[in-house]
Amino acid sequence: MTALAPLDVLTLRAWARGYLWWAGLIDTIPAALDPLQKFAEQAGIDADHAQQILADAFAPYRETAR
Repeated sequence: MTALAPLDVLTLRAWARGYLWWAGLIDTIPAALDPLQKFAEQAGIDADHAQQILADAFAPYRETAR
């Protein structure tokens, strides 16, 4: 089995956490984003690229904010 690249992992986790925040299973945006930002840092993902991934993943849910 091939491991996923860190960029793919960040993207998948971001979309999942965006949905969980929207559904009310994660209380706040910082609680949803902080672990993702920490992962991106540890994985050596460029900060600007990570921010764009997070923004893209959360955008549909922010537009229909709970």
